[in-house]
Amino acid sequence: MGGHFLVLDGVDGSGKSTLAGGLVRHLREARGLDPEHVRDPGGTALGEEVRKILLTPARSPMGGMAPRAEVLLYMASRAQLVEERIRPALRAGRPVVCERFVSATLAYQGHGLGFPLEEIRRLGVLATAGIEPDLTVILDLPAEAGLARRGGAGDRIESRGPDYLRKVRAGFLAEARSLGERAAVVDASRPLESVAADVRSATEAALRRPPRNR
Repeated sequence: MGGHFLVLDGVDGSGKSTLAGGLVRHLREARGLDPEHVRDPGGTALGEEVRKILLTPARSPMGGMAPRAEVLLYMASRAQLVEERIRPALRAGRPVVCERFVSATLAYQGHGLGFPLEEIRRLGVLATAGIEPDLTVILDLPAEAGLARRGGAGDRIESRGPDYLRKVRAGFLAEARSLGERAAVVDASRPLESVAADVRSATEAALRRPPRNR
């Protein structure tokens, strides 16, 4: 493997998809690279079906999903994504830009719902076959601001409310601290171009380091 694995994560409404798209363009235009852009959950035929289940509204028959079932569904989608898209791109020497990864499960289901963090970490190693991001950018935003950007509670996760999302935000920050130089926390409450500039800067620093997944 020779490509760098770059993850953008953070609370809903922090701008992950927009910023990931901008980062992909930067890598192509400024670096001459051919990045693979994926989202988690999703990114494969199987993953997109799992995504529909996971994000179904709380009022649906599947809205009352047990935390363990929720974690395992995320990991199942992730395992398929790694095998079908992430691993092949890294092996070809291409960078991968991924919207969310194991960091999201640690924040939402671990810190947010209280599912044991070490169990999530062990399941994460199994699902990803040990592949780890070279950089995880946490787009930091207060829970209330994220909900406002999204227009209020929407899917099953968002409907858990601001108290839950505050725990999730704190979880993202805690996970970023544990990753050291492999994480960057970016204030996502600022204008888009300022946030995008910081994402690019963190990415350029990561690209100067050897990729982890070799």
